[in-house]
Amino acid sequence: MRKKLLFVESNTTGTGMILLNKTKIWGYDPVFLTQRPDVYVGLNETGCEIISCDTNSVTDLIQVIKSTFTSEEIAGIMTTSEYYLTIVSELTKIFGLPGNPPDVLSLCRNKYKTRLALSEANINQPKFRAVQTFEELEEEISKIGLPCVVKPTDESSSNDVRVCETKEEAVKQFHVIINKPYNARGQAPSKIVLVEEFLQYQEYSVEMFTWQGVSSCVGITEKHVKGYPYFIEYKHIFPARLTSDLEREITQTVSAALEAIGFVNGVTHTEIKWTKKGCAIIEINARPAGGMIPELIQAVTEVDLLELQTKSAIGEKPLIKINHTGCAGIHFIVSNQHGELVEILGVDQVENLNGIQQVTLTSKAGDQIHVPKNASHRLGFIIAKTTSYEDTSLLLDRAINMIKVDVKQEQQSQFISNLDI
Repeated sequence: MRKKLLFVESNTTGTGMILLNKTKIWGYDPVFLTQRPDVYVGLNETGCEIISCDTNSVTDLIQVIKSTFTSEEIAGIMTTSEYYLTIVSELTKIFGLPGNPPDVLSLCRNKYKTRLALSEANINQPKFRAVQTFEELEEEISKIGLPCVVKPTDESSSNDVRVCETKEEAVKQFHVIINKPYNARGQAPSKIVLVEEFLQYQEYSVEMFTWQGVSSCVGITEKHVKGYPYFIEYKHIFPARLTSDLEREITQTVSAALEAIGFVNGVTHTEIKWTKKGCAIIEINARPAGGMIPELIQAVTEVDLLELQTKSAIGEKPLIKINHTGCAGIHFIVSNQHGELVEILGVDQVENLNGIQQVTLTSKAGDQIHVPKNASHRLGFIIAKTTSYEDTSLLLDRAINMIKVDVKQEQQSQFISNLDI
């Protein structure tokens, strides 16, 4: 009998739907539990069983799972969405399935708790303060200094994260966060705001796999961000250009950070910056990366992070064999104006370029599009692979310059270049 692998929601950048399709190949029947099937592009095409329910309620999820499946039918429960990590950890504990303890996932999910744990372990990170009132904000800004980063403790995809150069900007951003009744998934936020030192250095994404508390590095991706004062990831290249010494220090720092928070099993996605003081931890995410980073890593190393995460969720230790070939990258398509999307032009020409692996659009004609402030405002992406970092970077730049976004704004259409974020 084929067992069921249950998914509680998913990220929306593409890897979630890819994983549903792969699950069938690996011999399991995927079941997707969601409160809004319509938000997932390509969900119906996966052919998986879809159950509509209140995924923000552990009680409702327990009832639905118990009334639909026997315990023998379920191989594991997992998610690729940041917002449902703690919920899934509670479910795996209740049903006696592989996973991380709820307190560890709560530590990862809450950025303030993460900061406290890293601070206690003396791991390098930005200076930080947590505030709940306007008076606390003013006091802590004077300690952190300007510019500073003001962000929620429990959001994802850079939602409501902003660099503030003045106290006035910080106060405004504080009110944006504190007055938000729900996050993007309809969950009540913590009402705690983080004020952090702004580290203006190169950012990297570190993908690790941990088994029984022992972590190993699968790969390090170079990340490029635009959209100041917001953080819009517009290009990733794997593997990053790093010396062996830098790579070793980054891996050691991230391993120590995962040990400090007590992470046990699975794939993690840690964002770091390389500073004058070495590797600084920006965020730890107890899940595979979004932004199609798993696809880039698999294209170069043949290691499938989604398979590692799935095997972890069913209690199997995977064999990791890394074989580097070439360099892969992704460039996201965005608009530099608000309006109604008329058309995205140039896709056919880009697809015909040698080295282009994939061009995917995540928005369609008639959608309201925005100057990006977070990852959900991206319109699609281009993936390329060549034999070198330089060639991949140049190919991505050439490809994105061939893409034009036609936006209808105030009764007129205007072509938008994707480089002007």
